[in-house]
Amino acid sequence: RISKRGRSLLRKILYYAAVSMVRKNGIMYTQYANLIARGMVRTSALIVIAKKLLRIIHAIVRDDRDYVPDYASQKRMVIKKAA
Repeated sequence: RISKRGRSLLRKILYYAAVSMVRKNGIMYTQYANLIARGMVRTSALIVIAKKLLRIIHAIVRDDRDYVPDYASQKRMVIKKAA
């Protein structure tokens, strides 16, 4: 659920960025398709993707790191090597 608090322009930018990311071969297409397959409404699924994008952007800025598209699998490999 999206709230009406905060900057409306930022919400619009995040929403349109999410629309761009869920195109057929977009970065977040598989996550979007999974949400739709689970019965979520398309606009709600886009809001979920926009929220995920915001969390990614916040983590990049907070940790001063570069974006790594396949971060989760790389993290699993590092943990597996350490074990």
